[in-house]
Amino acid sequence: MSHASYLHVTGQEAIKRALSRALREGRIPQTLLLHGPRGVGKQRLALWFAALAQCERPDDEPCGRCPSCRLAARLEHPDIHWFFPTARPRATSPEALREKIEEIRAEELEERRADPTYTRSLGEPVGIYLAAAQNLRSLASARPAASRRTIVIIGDAEALVPQEASPDAANALLKLLEEPPLTSLIMLTSAVPGALLPTIRSRCLAMRVPPLSEDEVANFLRTELKRPAREAEHLARRAHGSIGRALELLREEAQQNREEAEHLLEAALVADPLRTLETAHGYRPFGARGGFLEVLDELQALLSEALAVAVSAATDARGAATAAKLVSSPSVQKLDASAIAQAILAIDRARSMAEGNVNPQLIVATLLGRLRTLLSGSEPTDPRVR
Repeated sequence: MSHASYLHVTGQEAIKRALSRALREGRIPQTLLLHGPRGVGKQRLALWFAALAQCERPDDEPCGRCPSCRLAARLEHPDIHWFFPTARPRATSPEALREKIEEIRAEELEERRADPTYTRSLGEPVGIYLAAAQNLRSLASARPAASRRTIVIIGDAEALVPQEASPDAANALLKLLEEPPLTSLIMLTSAVPGALLPTIRSRCLAMRVPPLSEDEVANFLRTELKRPAREAEHLARRAHGSIGRALELLREEAQQNREEAEHLLEAALVADPLRTLETAHGYRPFGARGGFLEVLDELQALLSEALAVAVSAATDARGAATAAKLVSSPSVQKLDASAIAQAILAIDRARSMAEGNVNPQLIVATLLGRLRTLLSGSEPTDPRVR
């Protein structure tokens, strides 16, 4: 079974054993609340258990081979419904709002299907609104389409009470939780169970999902995301047992690398040797094989986007922004595709030097001078010229 599948859960072995044993013995309640720190795998655990409950050949794990498991792994099982906070759309009627909310959920499910490590940007205003609660109540009350039971998962259930403190969405579920259909199983997950209405908490059997170990987080980063061992261990120490937090840290570092690459490009476009030296001395004289390589990768990506604009008038927003910087720089005479292509090759050579652990200060000083020469049009740009 592929670890990228939604049938896999990192760690949490004790809870998985307890849930599978309760399922075998017929002791699973119809309403379950999985609570614990953010990013420790509560929703993934709920999806795993939903797959196990629907598996045609269940053991301690979903078999991964039966039609039910294959559908569950792709988030396509007709009797497993995953709800989570979404943006609130505009609509002209309650019926239109329910349809629009379901469209948004389907679009995000497609994103999650394509990327099992999907994480939403922090700060994005989202909630589980009344229209979504009505939709999930209808699904939970319907007869199963292909299995013995209908399973509804409500991720980040604290979002049932939106920021304006309206309890409408949460109240819409109370009767469902109080008297769930015999063929339904409802699982809520929450990092802030105290934010749930007391009437909801009282209707659920609560199970705490603890943080993962550093080794488990590091192993996930190494095996699933193919991160280098040293980086994985560093991130695991900062993540405090949360894979979700580790993914956020990766995203933050990617943004920092992007900004640093833009800073290098801007320095290359300024005909000022002092600026080159200041930029080069901003780097440590060692550690070229670390994050510096990723900065060079981002710089190459920036120029590749600009090249796409130069060659095909592509409309990629980041590429267009990079092209605009090149065009507006007083050092640049013309946005020349051949010059950009040679600049990309120059970064390739700089990257080879970094892999050889050459002093990053020397690499940056040399690279900035080369990029300035190429992009200013001060030498021929025949691809054969090196």
